Amino acid sequence: MIRSLSWILASAVAVSGCAGPIETRVQTHQVIAAPAQKKFTTSPDDAVANRDLALARDMVAKSLSQRGYESSPDASILLHVALSNRPADIAVDAGAENAEQSISAAKKQKTFQSCKDREHRLTVSLFDQVRGKKLYSGSAAEYHCKGTIAQSLPFLIESALSGLDREVTGNPRSTVRTRQGVE
Repeated sequence: MIRSLSWILASAVAVSGCAGPIETRVQTHQVIAAPAQKKFTTSPDDAVANRDLALARDMVAKSLSQRGYESSPDASILLHVALSNRPADIAVDAGAENAEQSISAAKKQKTFQSCKDREHRLTVSLFDQVRGKKLYSGSAAEYHCKGTIAQSLPFLIESALSGLDREVTGNPRSTVRTRQGVE
């Protein structure tokens, strides 16, 4: 009886590693105020065709439209969308050697976890082409063991755009959102 209970408990712990709280790490920065006419155009397509990136661009454009922005080929705002799906156990740093900054720390695998985590990261940047300045940047990242980018996109987009049209700040704002779902 005790042996059976031990196996049931161990199985429950192993399965629980697949579903649970998902942390979305968010950084937003409203650099300058948006122009009165909120018309945007997307940056030219990348040389490499990527289905997930195309989906992300379409979903970001739709979300911007819902926020009062209008897509137009001769717009003053340029939209750039970047998407990555990388092994989470690899750290990402940027900058010069003496001013290196961590973009994403390496994540350790959870005990009893059956698969390796991946990091899904979305970055959205808006540039005011008339003023020649960045208008807004937002990024959102999540770790997933079994979840797909397509499943993550609605949450990543909502989070990455959460600071858009808020007050202008000197520095980016960082937050962590938690939700339930497939890790």
